[in-house]
Amino acid sequence: MTVRAATSLISNAAKRVQTRSITIGTDMRSSAISLQKPRPWHMSDSEGSNLEADNAVSLTELFADKTVAFFAVPAPYTGTCTHAHYPPYKKLADEIKNAGVDEIVCFAVSDPYCMNAWEKSLENDPSKISFLTDPDISFTKAFGMDVDYSESSLGVRSKRFSMLVVDSVVKTFRLVEAAEKDADQILEDIKEWNENTN
Repeated sequence: MTVRAATSLISNAAKRVQTRSITIGTDMRSSAISLQKPRPWHMSDSEGSNLEADNAVSLTELFADKTVAFFAVPAPYTGTCTHAHYPPYKKLADEIKNAGVDEIVCFAVSDPYCMNAWEKSLENDPSKISFLTDPDISFTKAFGMDVDYSESSLGVRSKRFSMLVVDSVVKTFRLVEAAEKDADQILEDIKEWNENTN
């Protein structure tokens, strides 16, 4: 087989993997796709595990039997993510949770060690906002949320988006353009959802 033929087969296989998208009504349950918990690098087993398997959170575990406000940012430490997107969620975290959300998740394509350091730098309270990562971009590509930011030296990352997921089913979804308004918008979505279901 020639190199060109092999490359074509790999490319076609990659296209077939991306079979899902996120829209209202999407069921997010999956035991095959998982995200990673942020963590420091452990220098010994007594400190903790660096292994992917020991720090995995499956989509089923994340979304089943819960109401989750999930927002995705392209990368930790970048300007808009740090100064415009995350802070309103931090400010409104109690209000969002009091409106009926079990978990708020901040998500990015990143290694878990960088994500951990970013979370610490933001002085995030993990009991209010959970941070999760997608180091190998498997989740992001599986749902067609990948975008190439190579012009900004970031490589392939996640689109900026947010969604409200109730018992694994997406109830609201939007690609975020005004990052500083996203937390307010998802709070409105939650209140509207509550009004329509009560």
